[in-house]
Amino acid sequence: PPRSPQQPNLKTLNINPPVALRLETATNYWWLDVYCFGRYPQAALHYLQQTGEAPHIEPGDLEIFQRGVPDFVGVNYYYTTTFTQNPLDGVGMKRINTTGQKGTTPSSGVPGLYRTTANPNLETSNWDWAIDPTGLRIALRRISSRYALPMMITENGLGEFDTLDADDTIHDAYRIAYLKGHLEACQQAISDGVQLLGYCAWSLTDILSWLNGYQKRYGFVYVDRDEANEKDLRRIAKDSFYWYRDVIASNGKKL
Repeated sequence: PPRSPQQPNLKTLNINPPVALRLETATNYWWLDVYCFGRYPQAALHYLQQTGEAPHIEPGDLEIFQRGVPDFVGVNYYYTTTFTQNPLDGVGMKRINTTGQKGTTPSSGVPGLYRTTANPNLETSNWDWAIDPTGLRIALRRISSRYALPMMITENGLGEFDTLDADDTIHDAYRIAYLKGHLEACQQAISDGVQLLGYCAWSLTDILSWLNGYQKRYGFVYVDRDEANEKDLRRIAKDSFYWYRDVIASNGKKL
C-alpha cells in the first residue's frame, strides 16, 4: 500500500516568505494596490496590524479609494536595489550617500523584514545607485501584468559630477550610455506588450538638489554655478543635449 506522506516538523519548518516577496508586498504593492485596486495588500496590512502600525480604515474608505483609481501609472525610475535577510536586531533606516563618495552608502532596512546589500553584478554611480536598464524593463512588465494600466516614465536620468572644460564643453558620455540603455529597455518593454505612453528624461537643466546641492547634476544643460558661488549662471549644452535632440527628432530610432 502507498505510504502516508511524512508530516512536516512544524518546529523546524521555515514559514517565513522570501525576502523579495516580503519587500514587494510591504513596499511596491502597499502603494500601488491602493492606487490601482483601491485596497491594501492583505499580507502587508496583516503585518502592520500585528505591529500596531496599520492605518485605521473607516467605513466607506475603500469605496472612496476605488472611485479614484488612475487612468495610467507614472513611474519614476533611476536604479534597482538588492535586498537580503535582516534579523530582528538588524539594521534600521540610516543615512544615505549625499557626498558622491562611491562605496559609502550604509546598509539599511527594516529589522525582521529586509535590508539593502550591494549587487556586485551591476555598475553604480558615484552615489551608489545601481545602473540597471533591465530592471526598468522588468518593472514595466510587472506593473503592466498586475494592474493592466498604461504607463509613463515620468522621471529617468543619471546624476553625476560634470566637468566644465576650458572650451565650454561638457563631455558626459556616461549620461548618454545610461539614457541609451534605459530607452532601449523601454523599447523592449513595448515589444513585450507594455502600453508605454511616454518617456520623460530628468532633466533639461541642472537644478538644485535638496540633498546634494549642485554637485550632483542631471541636466542636458549645464548651469554654471555651485553651492557657494552663483558665478555667471550661464547655460551650456552638454554632449548629451545634442545626442538627445537627435533621439527626439528620430522618435527613438536614432539611439
